[in-house]
Amino acid sequence: MATVRADSPIEAPLFSYDKPSSDIFPDGIKTSGQTYPNLDQIKPYSAFPKEITGKTVWKGEEFKDNPEKWTHRFTAEEVQELSDTADAFIQSSTPLTGITRVGFHPMLTMISSRSIH
Repeated sequence: MATVRADSPIEAPLFSYDKPSSDIFPDGIKTSGQTYPNLDQIKPYSAFPKEITGKTVWKGEEFKDNPEKWTHRFTAEEVQELSDTADAFIQSSTPLTGITRVGFHPMLTMISSRSIH
């Protein structure tokens, strides 16, 4: 994977939502879901459930002694594939804001063979 070396500290540019830096965001700020809050939907903490239940609840005792349920150790080949894919993405000159699953995921062959959701 490409590395970066700086001999002296790099001063971060000032950020402005009104005038985003084209060096950082060449295609502008493109986000989804970032909107002003709907104040009618904000509830106080006291209104939250005291206990979360259901199929999707993770229980510590189920995972504590079973790291294979929640971790994946990448093989050397997978790490190399990710590194090569990242290098190819950088070489494509696509701005970071342009990274998408559709554009990045097909570059991966080994990892694509597994189900990624």
